[in-house]
Amino acid sequence: MDDKDKHSRTNSPMRNVARRRCRNASVSAPGRMPYGLATVVLSLVVIATSTAAQDLGPAASGTNATVPAAEWRGLDTLSGDSGDAWTRLSAMGFTFKSKITQFYQGQAAGDGDPGPKYGGKADLMMRSDLSKLGFWDGLSLTVKGELNFGQSLNASGGTLIPINTALYLPGEDGADYSDISSFFFTQQFSKNVSLTFGKMNMIDLAAPKPYMGDSGIKGFWNLTFVAPPSSVVPPYLFGAILGVKTEAANYTLMVYDPNDATNKNPLEDPFSDGVTIRGTIEFPVTLGGLPGHQSFTALYSTNPGTDFETIGSFVPGFPPGTPGLKDERYYFNYAFDQQIFQSASNPEQVLGLFGQFSLSDGNPTTIYWSALGGVSGTGFVPGRPADDLGLGVFYTALSSSLKDALPPVVNLNDEWGVEAYYDFALSPSASLGLDLQVIEPGLGDSTAVFVGMRLVSSF
Repeated sequence: MDDKDKHSRTNSPMRNVARRRCRNASVSAPGRMPYGLATVVLSLVVIATSTAAQDLGPAASGTNATVPAAEWRGLDTLSGDSGDAWTRLSAMGFTFKSKITQFYQGQAAGDGDPGPKYGGKADLMMRSDLSKLGFWDGLSLTVKGELNFGQSLNASGGTLIPINTALYLPGEDGADYSDISSFFFTQQFSKNVSLTFGKMNMIDLAAPKPYMGDSGIKGFWNLTFVAPPSSVVPPYLFGAILGVKTEAANYTLMVYDPNDATNKNPLEDPFSDGVTIRGTIEFPVTLGGLPGHQSFTALYSTNPGTDFETIGSFVPGFPPGTPGLKDERYYFNYAFDQQIFQSASNPEQVLGLFGQFSLSDGNPTTIYWSALGGVSGTGFVPGRPADDLGLGVFYTALSSSLKDALPPVVNLNDEWGVEAYYDFALSPSASLGLDLQVIEPGLGDSTAVFVGMRLVSSF
């Protein structure tokens, strides 16, 4: 409700809430639950069968695999080196990463009874070192395609923030289920200075942030921890990012179109609704000899949005321009991550804290302020050195002006919750995770509880 064009996809996590709630409220058809379980089990069988085939050698498997059979559990991808194909492509400047991630999630408590849902995501990322193709040094191209299938529980139980990030984007309905989420060029001027331009998947760009989430594919599922929603940064955007690294700090400057580029050609009428400028400075911090970071972000946007104080008695979904508009937005953020333990005998066994506090104008920006924090780590269960676990808590406060304007049509509340996950490392190329979320929803009357299972396979 804070964008001029109400018929287009917005960057708020509340976009199309009514439509998504209706879609996810339907009871699963007979056979849905066994189908989901069967697919997860089938994936595990394929893994086991692949192991057995490799144990029998190339003659039994029908391939000329160059990786010794006994080393399957050490492979970074299930396809291994594919007969040196990846090596040859790498020499030409091409690298590929592909994953299939499957989810099975149910609602144990809360408003409604949507039934358990099975869904998944297939994605393929290609990076090309264009200097090996005759272009100048330092130039690269990144392209990523995503395809979702099945269903999710996003918006179930009255939740506003997606509880399954991976299936939230690019979408589930009709043509929205797939997209080229990234198509951008990067010019590396030196090892410390780079410029990126094009369509960028901000969920992926947030993935390297320590201890929080990896695009909802590993770690936390909820969008709050994966890429905290702000209502001012679209999940897929068109723009440019300048990065400068120094010993004292890292600096990032972003200039981008405020409109969401999901399922859209960003070159069609870019910056028609203003421009957003976002700057971040990140400082390395060492406490007790352990690494960490602290960052500060400031954002200013000329993207106009609905003045919530002028909504009056209008029903949500009113035509653009009916209420008043505000022409500016601002947003500030502080975030930190800090390692608090690392095993002397096993450097991969680590434990870290993370946290963030954000504040916006609150009108026309939907989210006024938010706070989150948590802990996550690797290798803390005996005999499971590569397993990951995490626990996080969040609170998202919505615009007071918006909450006051909507009743009695809609009673909108702040949303807060807790998430815990555990990821079993089956191999470097496969993991099986369990997830629990307990949420006080912004559009529900009862506490919502969600439990889920996730299988990730890298090829």
